[in-house]
Amino acid sequence: MMGRSYAKIAAVGLAIGLAMALCASFATYRSEQSFIDGAENGFGIDGMYVSDGATGPSMAILAGEDMEWQICNGDGSCMSGRLAATSDPNSFDLLDDDGADCGSVHLSYASRDGMDGILYVSHETGDFKMRRTNRVPAFIEE
Repeated sequence: MMGRSYAKIAAVGLAIGLAMALCASFATYRSEQSFIDGAENGFGIDGMYVSDGATGPSMAILAGEDMEWQICNGDGSCMSGRLAATSDPNSFDLLDDDGADCGSVHLSYASRDGMDGILYVSHETGDFKMRRTNRVPAFIEE
């Protein structure tokens, strides 16, 4: 009698362990698929980004119809313009308000929930590595 109880407990434990392993495997698959999809079709670039440096710039990007960007330096000065798409769905040219090329951005990674990401910025004011802090951009009105 006691042997059957242990067998049932072992069977239930094995079933629970198998279910947990399948769930973990599915979560890993979804994460990998999300990364592949972002690499092929573009990660969502909208959001706020801050430089790794303590006094570095911050950047807001809104890739809607207007494709807007704004970089604000530690001293409060801001520059803004429009994004221009490139052949890489995660890279964009930065155009100033007059339409002149003034740099580029490359979103190398974004998490599935959009709360984490790494943006490389090459701008006439310098080159920066920035981390996403929010999915919603905040622009400073001048």
